Amino acid sequence: MSKTKLKKYIAGLPTEQVGEILLQVYEASKEAKGWLDFYLNPDIDALSEKYRKQIHLKCYGRTGKARRPKMRDCNQMIKTFSTIVQDPTPVADLMLYYMEEVTRVASAKGRYSESYFRTLSGQLRKTLEYLSAHGLMEYNMPRIRKILGLAEQCSRFLAQDYEDELADITLNN
Repeated sequence: MSKTKLKKYIAGLPTEQVGEILLQVYEASKEAKGWLDFYLNPDIDALSEKYRKQIHLKCYGRTGKARRPKMRDCNQMIKTFSTIVQDPTPVADLMLYYMEEVTRVASAKGRYSESYFRTLSGQLRKTLEYLSAHGLMEYNMPRIRKILGLAEQCSRFLAQDYEDELADITLNN
């Protein structure tokens, strides 16, 4: 159903029925529940901290020992966060936190394949593109440099890929 049809349908419903549908959506969808909770109590800091903890858990598990995170899960968390929070600054902050964590894990473990390092470079590219598109590159440059330093500790290959991504984004924008 299109958004226009949905609007027309909802406009024709009595208020009580709209409330019932809203409660059903709240119960049925974890993402809708998160969005509605945030809408009723918009605490960006608390929500950001919740997602940071989830990313940290993916990177270190319950034991606190570094492990290879499931990138897909972390990307989904960032996507969900960005749909709830419309301000690009906290979204960029979470993206950078994610890059710091996965690069720190790669640095701690050290023995990853070249393809994994390429995946990390792709993630950095997406983060840098987001920062650039929202005018947040200059403000976040100290954190970006910190991530490059972590990459240097991990692998020359990863560090060079990160540097190339940064150079490419800054030259093209």
